[in-house]
Amino acid sequence: MNRTLPPARDLPPGRQAEIRAQLERAVTARRAFRYAPLITATVAVVAVVAAVAFLAPWQRNNTVAPAQSTTGTASATTPAQTRPVIPGLSPQRVVEIEEGCPTVAGVQGQATLYQYVEDEAGKFGLLYTRDTALDCTIDGPAMPFNSGLAAGLALDWLPGHFSVDHNSGMAGGDVPGNKSVYRGQHGWRAVSGRVSPEVARVTYTNDGRTVEATVANGTYVARIVHPTTWAIPEDDTMGEIRAYDSVGRQLGSSNDLNGRCFVTPEDRKVIHSGSNGADPATCAPATRWR
Repeated sequence: MNRTLPPARDLPPGRQAEIRAQLERAVTARRAFRYAPLITATVAVVAVVAAVAFLAPWQRNNTVAPAQSTTGTASATTPAQTRPVIPGLSPQRVVEIEEGCPTVAGVQGQATLYQYVEDEAGKFGLLYTRDTALDCTIDGPAMPFNSGLAAGLALDWLPGHFSVDHNSGMAGGDVPGNKSVYRGQHGWRAVSGRVSPEVARVTYTNDGRTVEATVANGTYVARIVHPTTWAIPEDDTMGEIRAYDSVGRQLGSSNDLNGRCFVTPEDRKVIHSGSNGADPATCAPATRWR
């Protein structure tokens, strides 16, 4: 666990001090997990709270140093050209989330909010910079923002019709050993990523349940909410994500990604290496995102 607080960034008056003070109180937060994403050979996964991160079997030999983040304007650093529409949030609140989530994760460069959802487990946001995906819990009991990240991603491309940029979760607040501040908090699992224009529906199956994802702005977010007493299983699994088109035809499954590799069509750069490594000559062409 990294106990080093993030460097200061420009935030609304008083917000930076509030975030840092709450971080100091929350560095030993309830148990979390974050799986490495399924989409690229260049991956880094970080969480501000105490976390256990797992690499899927096909990723353990494929990780390299993450790409260096770059700074710039929103139009220069975000993958999409049109700014995402986030219903129910004021422009000021969107800016607070876009500044607070990357700050606690230590991410440089402009982040853009692509999705914001609320459920029994609380508020959750999905953000992207040029090469980093952030899954961020918002207005939690111990801190206003808490974000995991996957860095060094080739966000212009998809391995087929969708990516799995985050697969993460949090134990329930009433699990023995948790701090009192988390009492009553639901446990949860969440998956999120990007989709091609053909994708109209995404489902997530785990723990014997299947839930519908929210699909918006070329992305998806699905969260399974558990009771406050839910503990992370010892024999944990990543579950399965499936994508469908508008007439119900299945376009792909996360299980399909295990043994497949994908490359950019022109320069044959590997963006997903699969479980057995990647020979660019045998890889399928990637799909451009947006």
